[in-house]
Amino acid sequence: MAKASVPCSMVKVTTLDCGSKTMGVPPRNVRGTCIIRAVVILSCCTLWPGSVRARFSFEKDGVGSLKVYVDDVEVIRHTPESPFVFVGNGLFSFRGHLGNFVIEDYVQERIPLRNFSFAEESENVVRIVFHRDGLMKTEVSFTAEEHSLGDVITFGALPADANHIWVRFLAEETEHVFGGGEQFSYFDLRGHTFPLWIQEQGVGRNKSTLVTFKDDRNDGGGGDYYTTYWAQPTFTSSRLYSCHFDTTSYSEFDFRHSGFHEVQIWDRRPGRIYLGASDSFAGLVGRVAAFLGRQPVLPKWTQDGAILGVQGGTAAMLEYLKQAQGNSTLVNGLWIQDWVGRIKTSFGRRLFWNWEWDREHYPNLDKEIVRLRTQGVKVFAYINPNLNREGSLFKEADSQSFLVRNSSGQTYVVDFGEFFCGIVDMTNPAAFKWYKGVIRKNMIDLGFGGWMADFGEYLPTDAVFHNGQPGDEVHNLWPVLWAKLNREVAEEAGLASDLLIWMRAGFSGSQRYATMTWAGDQFVDFSLADGLASVIPAALSLGMSGFGLTHFDIGGYTSMFGIGRTKELLLRYAEFAAFTPVMRTHEGNRPDANWQFYSSPDTTRAFARHTRIFHALSEYTQAVIHENAETGIPTQRPLFMHYANDEKSYSIKYEYLYGRDLLVSPVYHEGVDTWSVYLPPDDWVFLWDGKEYVGGTVTVAAPLGKIPVFYRKGSPWTSVFQKLHNLGVADDPIVSTMEERNNEPQEGGLLQTTVGITVASVLLFLLARWYCLGHPLLRRLGIQNRQR
Repeated sequence: MAKASVPCSMVKVTTLDCGSKTMGVPPRNVRGTCIIRAVVILSCCTLWPGSVRARFSFEKDGVGSLKVYVDDVEVIRHTPESPFVFVGNGLFSFRGHLGNFVIEDYVQERIPLRNFSFAEESENVVRIVFHRDGLMKTEVSFTAEEHSLGDVITFGALPADANHIWVRFLAEETEHVFGGGEQFSYFDLRGHTFPLWIQEQGVGRNKSTLVTFKDDRNDGGGGDYYTTYWAQPTFTSSRLYSCHFDTTSYSEFDFRHSGFHEVQIWDRRPGRIYLGASDSFAGLVGRVAAFLGRQPVLPKWTQDGAILGVQGGTAAMLEYLKQAQGNSTLVNGLWIQDWVGRIKTSFGRRLFWNWEWDREHYPNLDKEIVRLRTQGVKVFAYINPNLNREGSLFKEADSQSFLVRNSSGQTYVVDFGEFFCGIVDMTNPAAFKWYKGVIRKNMIDLGFGGWMADFGEYLPTDAVFHNGQPGDEVHNLWPVLWAKLNREVAEEAGLASDLLIWMRAGFSGSQRYATMTWAGDQFVDFSLADGLASVIPAALSLGMSGFGLTHFDIGGYTSMFGIGRTKELLLRYAEFAAFTPVMRTHEGNRPDANWQFYSSPDTTRAFARHTRIFHALSEYTQAVIHENAETGIPTQRPLFMHYANDEKSYSIKYEYLYGRDLLVSPVYHEGVDTWSVYLPPDDWVFLWDGKEYVGGTVTVAAPLGKIPVFYRKGSPWTSVFQKLHNLGVADDPIVSTMEERNNEPQEGGLLQTTVGITVASVLLFLLARWYCLGHPLLRRLGIQNRQR
């Protein structure tokens, strides 16, 4: 029997006669007894923008089975053999170091609640009590509410001594699942588990690689496929429904099973589950974004050129700008993260986390900010919610009890990597207001055009907070509070529409406050798990989780174990960045080990070309950004967003649609000149040569500087794309990747060019020959050196 619509606020119960059909399938018989089924429908007439009705409906039979539907999509199938709810008890712990966490849980009991009974069936709510033979009763309410994810499941407090809950949702064999926040390794989450806990993403992020092994040995920071700055208990199914949990406690997605998805939460108060369905992915993601919050439109100036990440003081900053502009680089900003001065650690150059202008390091910065602004160049800064205990701000905050405390009531001092800091207690309204004042006075009033609002992941769970919440509940919430603080500062200064503030950490609700995110600290290599490739599924998964504006450090950030950024890697990142909302470079944690945009004249010219391509696309990019702000559809979106009937599109995680009409396939392997691209069924034009394709896997030329990009034939933006084509053809000639690699500097030594090595070899040969022939001066030098 189909589930028919009913009048608003009605609950309908229908009993089937023996021999009738349900959902087209004859009713089962158990020992010759006809199964009785009932359908209960709870509906609400309130519509969200887009006129989609939110409603639950239920179907039960006489053998203890229950089905729950959201807008005709079956999401729960409870049976005594596979219950909807399990409750239990576990002993769990969190041990953090440098933002990396070891999380352990010893489950003492896990009890399936096989039985259920309807406790209330009113016009506003259906309450069901799940239990095990009358014990471990857990009340679950189903309501329809007035927002975009309007079907809400609310759990009452768990039974005494229970602190774990597991809930199951129906899964299908061929189903795909996306979301979970920012996931760097897997876009389709099926087949894996995902702990939803904010932390450092790790170095390497793949337990089978040498880099990960070395960093695990170094400080336990190698990470794994699931470690991320932005975890989020939200998922979207290819069956066209979305599910969001409002808990901030530790939770975990388990998508390994063919018949069900399982979510566990470590909390006696598991909170609420929000569900919604739609007839398209665009509509579904739009509903998620409407619920969690959409990002505002980026300032138009962000598409005028690149933000150059430079350091070293006022003179160095201006010299980098002069060099870049002298090579026709379009520059809209200079990001000087070391505006506060620097310290040195074994990890590399670090900043002095005392958020005040270092006048010795950057003399006349205030005047230069004003002068540069008249030239269309803004200056950007850096800040995070932690204060170095050697600085004046730490002392000021500590004297007013504005810092997070430990269990002894003392200021909690945290090791951030060979320097120690206090953490501003953002649950304290007075501390929150004070820190906004620090940013307003020391950054906005100085004239900065925005800043990187870093960190948010290191919060220890044994900390004591002003609002009294336990640390394991506050930890995931921390980056949301940090985003809220930054947003309020901008709004209170009347500059929310002009400042650019970018963050890396996030959680549910960051969507409402953060205006831009970046992918964090990628390793400076071509690895899939932590290199260039990883930022693609990161952007796609974040978009499916309701946040549609992201970018990355051009060239990656982390350099360790003698591995530095190559010229090829930098330029592959740069050509990729031209097809994202923001272009920004970073020198990395070890600038001297990394190839920079200013490392050679030809590199600067090549980088300049990509800034011109980026700017030429600005009108289209602005339209895509507006679409994200108005509908929640992300700027970088998966292929299936617009090609849902193409099964192959669901498995593509290293390509993306940039808006509706561009398909971008970044090159993420080293030393290649051609690239295979999957095109969903449509008429496509290759940007760089105008050749047309109709879909399928194609191989195209991909020399350094010409990222594979296709546009839809007949797009209303065709004239803009043809302008890009003309720009690409007319600009500097592109040298093949292989030729570039053969001639580029090698990392890790002073003699870095072929000429240098040749000259050095000749000199060493002559010195050795003279020494062997008994040259008296050299013999004396040799004896002196041996004596040292």
